[in-house]
Amino acid sequence: MQDRARPPTERPGGEMRRRLVEITQARLAGRIDLVGRHFAPDVIIHCSKFGVFLPGVIQGRDAFVANLKRAEEEWEPFEGEILQILVEGARNAMRWRASWRHRGTGHVCSLDMAYFLRWRDGLIVEMHEYMDSPVSKPDAFGAVKPLASLIARSNPGLTRTEMVDCARELADYLTPRGPDYDRLRRHYCPDIVCEFVGDRARIPYAGRHIGVDAVIGIVKSINVDFEQLDFSLSDILVDGEALACRRTVEWRHRGTGRRGVVELAEFLRFENGRVVELVEYRDSVTILEMQGELETP
Repeated sequence: MQDRARPPTERPGGEMRRRLVEITQARLAGRIDLVGRHFAPDVIIHCSKFGVFLPGVIQGRDAFVANLKRAEEEWEPFEGEILQILVEGARNAMRWRASWRHRGTGHVCSLDMAYFLRWRDGLIVEMHEYMDSPVSKPDAFGAVKPLASLIARSNPGLTRTEMVDCARELADYLTPRGPDYDRLRRHYCPDIVCEFVGDRARIPYAGRHIGVDAVIGIVKSINVDFEQLDFSLSDILVDGEALACRRTVEWRHRGTGRRGVVELAEFLRFENGRVVELVEYRDSVTILEMQGELETP
């Protein structure tokens, strides 16, 4: 209760949140020079396959800033908003969305994005990027939210350890006998709100779904198409009632036989001991390649 009475920048992680708002505002204003000041000279950027950069790894602030400037020459950001920020120690995760206008054609592209950041001595030293097109462009963007609204406040009804254990159990729901759907029902609230970020024209189950039965139905349809061979869970952050994590899943498409490692980012919100909201970003490009709908160059 004492933390809630303190100014946002004086609460745990408050300064990091302020810096993230500053970075976002600078990016939307096209101030690449201001963005670069928050990154360490030896920063490592892990790029999404669906984005403005080529997939892979960018090493160093100079290379990162040069890529941002090249993107800025082609695409003009004109609206955006931060959706969520989690901070735990020297790490943070955030979600935001923005629209970009192609300077040559006027074409507008909207993106939902998530980032997992690691900080050292006040600078970002590592970033993992996740992004995809939303199902549809929001009717209106809000302004970049004030700090007070980006700080978790609710009681999840679980300890940090219990929240992490829950995330691990949900990631490892496959047993030798098959999927354990009772495990999903045990941890998900009956009226859970689940959003799979992406374009429904490319990924049929993308979009927002309400209720545990709807989510289980999607999991069942995925299990029909894909065999899960392995998984790993990393970068788990807990901030109040929210948890964010990165994980990878090795799948084999049952129809094409193609294998691939899909990277996912998940944001969970807990109330009264159960998950009431799940937002998931996934590597749609690798999924489409395994399905044979997108050829690997």
